Amino acid sequence: MDLTGIGTAFDFAKGVMDRFWPKQASEAEKLAALAALAPMIQERDDGVIQAKRDIIVAEMNQGDNFTKRARPAVIYMGLVFIGIVHVIVPTVVKLLMAFKINTITAVQLTAISDIGKITLPTEFWLAWGSVVSIYSLGRSAEKRGSVDKIVSMITGGK
Repeated sequence: MDLTGIGTAFDFAKGVMDRFWPKQASEAEKLAALAALAPMIQERDDGVIQAKRDIIVAEMNQGDNFTKRARPAVIYMGLVFIGIVHVIVPTVVKLLMAFKINTITAVQLTAISDIGKITLPTEFWLAWGSVVSIYSLGRSAEKRGSVDKIVSMITGGK
């Protein structure tokens, strides 16, 4: 396991040399070319890492907090709705049904049990699932260093 990343750069440089360097080249010529090529590849890798860091820093320094967090806000609100409809309401209904408080009439108890049957509509799941999926793919691409127009539209970058 190469923790420094230098081995990866050398392996990549060797792969490039094996592909493009003439077969009749001597080992000394190949090693000299490898020694010259590896630092350039390492510099490129360092540039990619620096670009990723710059993207994250720019996002965090952005002045408009809502725009910066609008897409995640949609995701978080969806999670809140799911929590309310599928966790909190059913739990409260089950507790009320279990304790059958004396002040609750049979009609009210039936109405409460009907509230427990509320579900989120299919349209919610389609829309929310689409937003989460597209945003997740865009953020993954952005974190890998992709900065094209589509990724910028998805993540709100400039």
